[in-house]
Amino acid sequence: MRPGFNVKVDLVQKFINLYHRYENLNLKITFFLISLQILHLYWLTTDVVFQKLFGRSFFIVPKAFLPIFVVIDYIEIPALLSAIIFYSYLIRSKRSTAKKNYLFLGMLAVQVVHIFWITDEVVYNSLFNYSFIEIPYVLSWIAILIDYLELPVMVDLFYRIIKKEKR
Repeated sequence: MRPGFNVKVDLVQKFINLYHRYENLNLKITFFLISLQILHLYWLTTDVVFQKLFGRSFFIVPKAFLPIFVVIDYIEIPALLSAIIFYSYLIRSKRSTAKKNYLFLGMLAVQVVHIFWITDEVVYNSLFNYSFIEIPYVLSWIAILIDYLELPVMVDLFYRIIKKEKR
C-alpha cells in the first residue's frame, strides 16, 4: 500500500463510525433539508408550470418573499449532499434494502446533474422567452420533471423517521 493510504482509510472509517453513531440525527437533518424543497416545488408548480399551462400564475405568496424561495433553492445543494451521504451509508450498511437505496441515490444523482446542467432561472426564462440563453422547450419540461424526483426521497425519509420513532 502507498504511504498515507491507511490514513485516508482510517479517516473514512472514523467518519462512518461517527455517522453510524448519529444516524438518527443525520436522518432528521437530511429530511429537514430536503423537505424545504417543498417550498421550491410550490413556487415551481404554481408560478411556472401553472402559468405555462393555464396562462396565469397561482403563486399566492407576495413577490417580496421570492428571495426566500431563492435561498431555499440553494439549500438544495447541502440537502442533496446530505441525502447522498445518507443513502450511500445505507447501501453500505444495510445490504437487504440496497436496490431501493440505489434507486433513491440515482434520483438524487440526477438532481445534482440537473443543478449544474440547467438552473431554474434558465428554465423559467426559456419557457417565457426572457433570456439570452435558449434551451429547447422539451428540455425545460424535462428539467422541471427532474425537480419532482425529490418527492419520493422525501416520502422515504419521512417514512424512515416514523419507523424509527415507533421503535
